Amino acid sequence: KDGKLILDEKLDEKEGKKLKIIIINEEDKENIELAKKSFFDFVESHSFNLPDDYKFDREEIHNI
Repeated sequence: KDGKLILDEKLDEKEGKKLKIIIINEEDKENIELAKKSFFDFVESHSFNLPDDYKFDREEIHNI
């Protein structure tokens, strides 16, 4: 509404975190399902599970 996203539920566990929102134009109703499938296929192909004990080591990645 007025350029602002109004949520109908609280996002308690997301408090203070950034969210990325994908907007699909509803005017093109014929391609909505195709756009959704394409997006979720992209996410699936670029997703992987990390072990519970994984810790990102910034120094290692930058050879410091």
